[in-house]
Amino acid sequence: MVKLLFQRARPDLHRLIEIGGYSFPSGHAMNAFSLYGILTFLLWRHITARWARILLILISMMMILSIGISRIYLGVHYPSDIIAGYLAGGCWIAIAIWFFQRYQDRRKNKDR
Repeated sequence: MVKLLFQRARPDLHRLIEIGGYSFPSGHAMNAFSLYGILTFLLWRHITARWARILLILISMMMILSIGISRIYLGVHYPSDIIAGYLAGGCWIAIAIWFFQRYQDRRKNKDR
């Protein structure tokens, strides 16, 4: 819906692949941030070793950044498109985690 609101054209300079549709925000960046962010949140709760948590964060960051950078490299997004996708993904994760925590708290209180 945001793409239809902004209707920003994709970059024309040195595009390595042809793709249609609007550019802003990047759906790939948003999906990557959402997927790896949620996976990190869920796995974090079950990993107790500090080194494993650090590795989890590093792998997630690497995947998120590499997907964003690859979209710029391919010439199908501006950097601002990627940043907006990350922000939209971050908002989605925050909402999902808030609802999840609220559900967990209600379930915990119901069991008492």
